[in-house]
Amino acid sequence: MVFSPEREAAYLEQMFEWQRLRLRWLVLLPPVLLLLFIGLQSLLMRTPLVIWLQQPALYVYLAILLGLGLWMRRFRRAIPFAWAGVALQTAFCLACALMTRPGHGALALVLPLFVATPLVTAPFWARGPTVVTAIALGYLAGTVALWHSNAGSTVWLAFGIQAAVGSLVALVMHATVDQARRGYFVAEEELAQRARLDFLTSVLNRRHFIETGEALVESARPGRNLSACFIDLDHFKRVNDEGSHRIGDQLLVAIAQRLLAAGGARRLIGRLGGEEFALLLPGVPIDQAQTLAQQLCAEIATIDIEGFSVTASVGVAAWRPGESLSDLLHRADLALLAAKRNGRNRIVRWSPELEAVT
Repeated sequence: MVFSPEREAAYLEQMFEWQRLRLRWLVLLPPVLLLLFIGLQSLLMRTPLVIWLQQPALYVYLAILLGLGLWMRRFRRAIPFAWAGVALQTAFCLACALMTRPGHGALALVLPLFVATPLVTAPFWARGPTVVTAIALGYLAGTVALWHSNAGSTVWLAFGIQAAVGSLVALVMHATVDQARRGYFVAEEELAQRARLDFLTSVLNRRHFIETGEALVESARPGRNLSACFIDLDHFKRVNDEGSHRIGDQLLVAIAQRLLAAGGARRLIGRLGGEEFALLLPGVPIDQAQTLAQQLCAEIATIDIEGFSVTASVGVAAWRPGESLSDLLHRADLALLAAKRNGRNRIVRWSPELEAVT
């Protein structure tokens, strides 16, 4: 499943957010695992643990691993965290390799550790380049361990075969898990989209139009244009009564398509009621908003569904600094009521005189 660059970036960040709490603790495990590795090596080789504890290098490795883990906990972006994770995994594998002592007991730990580590971590990576790099560096660290423990040719051959098979299995595991996560991401995306949109017309539903519109109005600054259009379809009830609700629904869908076609960057289009629509037009002065409303009314009037058509009345208002979305839509609604009182099928711009009429 291939995403566009923008969607891929959103997917990576979403995956990071889903796993972030778990990963914040996992990055602190490598120092503990290194000590566990040394403890097991001591038991298998029947060598006193103090031999390792007396090596200053051990404490350097522990400090590096702990420092990397604490540093990674501060990351807020997926890609930097992933590459830091590759560095942490590589540092852990190298620390284990350099703390390996010659002997069959150590080799009994080395092979499983360096074969298993890429297999365990592969599903966590969300990008191909990251997982390939992590696998390659992990097995490269394994060769350092074999060299450091004076492994024989048979062990080298065995490790090479296991690394080749392990690389393939790790890549398959990554691809399988990543494909499943991408499917889940798409499903969640679709559910979120459906929750935002009106089920019939595919414009924003009332709730999300209001929520998004409030954020848009709050971010508006004095001197910047923001216009609102309140659209009501004239005598739409007649279509449902004389035709059918099926024809009425088809008319609403066709009208919504015209509204969406007129939408531009950041323009909000919502269905606020049965046959009521609203537009928020940031960056559009009221004269242009009125012209756009005239064009939309002309297009709406041309729509014909099995002999039924409707016209539209529109109220237009310009945002005033300091007012809320509710205030702006209220003034557009007053202009709409004036349009309906004056015969429908027309556009009325809000003016202070309309307040007196109500």
